[in-house]
Amino acid sequence: MNSSPFSSRWSRRSFLKAGIAATALPAIPMSFAGQSAPKHLSAIPNVHDLAGSRLIHAWRDLYNSPATQNEYGYVQAAKSVSGITALALPPFACCGIPDMPWSPGFLLTCELFLNGRLLLSYSPGGDTIAYQWFPHRFVRECRVEGLRFTTETFMPSMRRAAAQSIRVTNGSNGSRSFTLGFDMRAAVSRKTTSWFVNSPGEADNVIHWDAQRGAIIFSAQHSAAVSVQGISPGPSRLESVRMIVIDLKLGPGETKEFHYVNAVDANAGAALATYDELQSGFEQAARQNEADFNSLLRSAFTEGNSDFSGYLPQLETDDESLWQLYQAGFKNLIFARRPSPDSKYGTTYITLGGHVLPTLSFPWDTSLTSLSLALLDPQALRRLVENWFVQDMHQHLATDYVSAEAVGPWYGVNDMAIVRCAENYLRVTGDFAWLDKRVGENSALDHLAAHATYWKQLDKQRHGLGDYGKIENLLEVVSTYLHETAGMNAGNVSSMRFVADLLDRRGDTARASQLRAEATELAERINKKLYVAGKGWWKCGQPDGSFVEVRHCYDFLSVLDNMSADLSIAQKQEMSRFFWEELHSDYWMRALSPNDVDATWNIRPDHSWLGAYAAWPPATAKGLYKIDASAKVSAWVKNLAKAGNQGPIGQAHFVETVFPLEDGAAYKCPNDAPYINDWCCIAGGGFTDLVIDTIFGADLTLFDGVKAQPQLNDFDAKARLVNLRHQGKKYSISAEGAAVAS
Repeated sequence: MNSSPFSSRWSRRSFLKAGIAATALPAIPMSFAGQSAPKHLSAIPNVHDLAGSRLIHAWRDLYNSPATQNEYGYVQAAKSVSGITALALPPFACCGIPDMPWSPGFLLTCELFLNGRLLLSYSPGGDTIAYQWFPHRFVRECRVEGLRFTTETFMPSMRRAAAQSIRVTNGSNGSRSFTLGFDMRAAVSRKTTSWFVNSPGEADNVIHWDAQRGAIIFSAQHSAAVSVQGISPGPSRLESVRMIVIDLKLGPGETKEFHYVNAVDANAGAALATYDELQSGFEQAARQNEADFNSLLRSAFTEGNSDFSGYLPQLETDDESLWQLYQAGFKNLIFARRPSPDSKYGTTYITLGGHVLPTLSFPWDTSLTSLSLALLDPQALRRLVENWFVQDMHQHLATDYVSAEAVGPWYGVNDMAIVRCAENYLRVTGDFAWLDKRVGENSALDHLAAHATYWKQLDKQRHGLGDYGKIENLLEVVSTYLHETAGMNAGNVSSMRFVADLLDRRGDTARASQLRAEATELAERINKKLYVAGKGWWKCGQPDGSFVEVRHCYDFLSVLDNMSADLSIAQKQEMSRFFWEELHSDYWMRALSPNDVDATWNIRPDHSWLGAYAAWPPATAKGLYKIDASAKVSAWVKNLAKAGNQGPIGQAHFVETVFPLEDGAAYKCPNDAPYINDWCCIAGGGFTDLVIDTIFGADLTLFDGVKAQPQLNDFDAKARLVNLRHQGKKYSISAEGAAVAS
């Protein structure tokens, strides 16, 4: 940990002003080693292959700070060179939101003070941070009055802890004497019931100073939780209850390194043991952390590994945009993985990572990358589906792995999403015996049939369409997208046809025929009642029989995904025109057309005209490849691939006309209000799905092997997808199609 990942050479570099700068801020004077070096497009990437761009932001910028994770949870960077926040290690939380009047929100810890003054307040300098994300850590750097501060933050494998190296370099020609203060906070808490929004926090922790260790012990009074935080080598003194202060003298060019550890556990003895272990072997822990992550990445592409119940196919290509697309989604899947021993249903995959929902798995988001997840970890996906079977997912939106219970209001998409997850599990594994497994009171097949036909119970007005409720049950952001929507009802068409295929295979042809007939009739009603003829967008049926037009991408992508064969040529042409004229941007897309009358209602960019949710671009691209020229779609998709340069795909990204591009890619949405989108979303794994089932055209059928109609000519005609597993066989996909591996 002695060498900086950043170059010691300094040059002028501009930074993103995030659309709010009225006057120019001084650019941070730094450049990065290897900035323009070409990447090796490895079929099995390592942590450096997947590194994000080196980015620079000022404190006043709106941006999403990087996060890192291990098996137990995650932690996010504060907008400073050393501060961290939202350390979620369910059932433990540190630096969550203290439960108190006028709570300040998520607490920050390990914030630096220079000569008694908050480092962040030094401007220019302390308020302008360079950072880079890696799968196993994030790195930050700033320069203040001739001092360079560099930090590397990681979460050691299988430890309830966060660790950080902090290096200070004297860049001046003379000796410097100064003090460093490290402000520590915790609000540590333990919550064994369901988590929902945000991480819990207790405002009245008991604080004890352990001078021998140079550590502060924070003890919760209302739950069994302790956080031990300290700096090594040892500090000079403690000030103001929580401030660890170090007197320091550095010669010209001299560097001093400190190690910060935050260990959390149920009692002081356990937390102190972890703290001591990590401090005494800090450099080894850092090396082991990188080795563990590289091993995990290898496992993800290796048959018979011990980390996943499956593995992803390896992509062999010389085309960087194709490689970026595939790996962009993979980053999201890896970040979402939680093999926590505190999970009630074993290794699982959370939906969001960074701040607000550290324990939840949503059927909706999971379904949007369920092909890749079924390939990578089918048993984890099946366990989620089985839990959703027995929880009342007609009342809730997600399940919490601490309690295995469902939380929140109902999401109307749940039926379609659960069926889609099960379909991809069965397509990949061929585990048709699972359909007879009793899950709760019914077989898995009975559950799937019930979900596929539940829409009939929602047809309370006898309009022949499911009524999917109010704004909280649907997109949350669009006030007119209510009740009988095309996108949700289209999911019932594909769900019934899928269940019909299962029934046919089991000899229940009469019931299968009935479901197929009902699916066709439903598709006809959706087209007749909800399509806006000549326009390319859809409308929502209301309980009173009226309709409201809504120009949102969800109907576009869901209808093309679930019932494209039921659309006329004219509809497809009109839908294509609608996308390219109203939703398209060169580097991302708009979820809602700016021409929609509801564009002023809410500007949360996952579903508004400012940008789009993580999965909407790849899902939209899948639909466009069905109705448009491949070359036109591919030109757009190549720019989408660049969005992975900021780490995992965020919950949402902005279109470039709203926020300037971030190092040539669509800007990741910040968590700050009013945008409130998280650092990472599992649905970004949809980019990996896009490469597998659309660009390589791999159709993993239920009963007829793998077929392929690749769209590779606009990327790399020589590219191959190898070791694609399907029902006990391995396939290779190339421009020539699918072939069983010898």
